[in-house]
Amino acid sequence: MIHKAARVVRRFERHLLQRAFGFDAWHVGHAGERYAADLVRYLNGQAEADRQAAVEIGCGLGDILRHLRFHTRLGLDRDPRVLRAARLLALFQRGTDLRFAVFEFPHAQLDGQYSAIIMVNWIHLIPPESLHNAIHSHFANNLLEGGRLVIDTVDDPAYTYNHRVRDLAPAGASIDHLGRYARQRDVWVLRKPSASDADL
Repeated sequence: MIHKAARVVRRFERHLLQRAFGFDAWHVGHAGERYAADLVRYLNGQAEADRQAAVEIGCGLGDILRHLRFHTRLGLDRDPRVLRAARLLALFQRGTDLRFAVFEFPHAQLDGQYSAIIMVNWIHLIPPESLHNAIHSHFANNLLEGGRLVIDTVDDPAYTYNHRVRDLAPAGASIDHLGRYARQRDVWVLRKPSASDADL
């Protein structure tokens, strides 16, 4: 009962934010999804050495990032209005460095090196070739050794594209299935090998 009340309050807060900042109402209905909580729990469960920097492409209101225990966190989204709301929400949280910036996927170049790169709840809108090329570029150039790139796939004809993880994963990546959720959503972790893996 408490969880249900909390969800109602959260949705009401998001409606107020949406009216104030004018971002897409889609962000209101997708706050608090179960896969997001599982993703946060998984990434926070990694060793501290593997929680240096996280970036979320398509971060929306920053719900995932605000709950990550990484030294630095960067939220990227193409909509400056939702990023203004995300910055407001971040003001109420203490902790490690959390920044937001406008990013136009897949055309913008991702800078920096990250322990975790998160791309969930929107890649079903991206054509396969563009998505494949971007994932391979981020995996090769922006993901630290031993780092994790998290994506989701859907198997639902209502979505524009139903990608397959095997078609998106770079060569050499280990593929872990984090879970299956509503509307046939699967969350996957693509892990980049590290030098220590060769010793196993």
